[in-house]
Amino acid sequence: MPTFHDPTHDAAEASEALRGLAHATRTLDDPADTYAVIGSLLAGTRSLRQVIDQLATAHLNHLRLAHDDAGDHTAGIVAADSAADELHRAGTLLDAVVARLDAAFQHTGRIAWYPDPAPEHNAPSPARPPQSRSGRDGFGDPFTPSGSRADRGQGRPLSM
Repeated sequence: MPTFHDPTHDAAEASEALRGLAHATRTLDDPADTYAVIGSLLAGTRSLRQVIDQLATAHLNHLRLAHDDAGDHTAGIVAADSAADELHRAGTLLDAVVARLDAAFQHTGRIAWYPDPAPEHNAPSPARPPQSRSGRDGFGDPFTPSGSRADRGQGRPLSM
């Protein structure tokens, strides 16, 4: 559980959560789950972008404390400044990742995943959906000629 005040603990927990997600997504039984997973990754990547910016700022805000292992203050400043630059570059790369995840999230949101049809001897072809019935009694709409509803695609999302 995140602490919201201990960055070392929360970073370790985020790493473990991503490791668990990597394991869990090896197989996805329901492709509809991809929408929620991508949305969460998008939110997480936006937060990661913020974290990286904050880490870069911390390096720059504490230059007076930076030294190398031998105690050289100048070398510590150079290292801290270089680390901040690399973090800023990583953040810029994450902007592209956010854009790509956002695009994937939007595309995934337009997908209606249907279950595999049960194998039948006379199963309808995948190109034409089975006719749907609308009435509670199971007999359909008496004012609609038989078959015309499926021809109009009723019961299936419209493709864009």
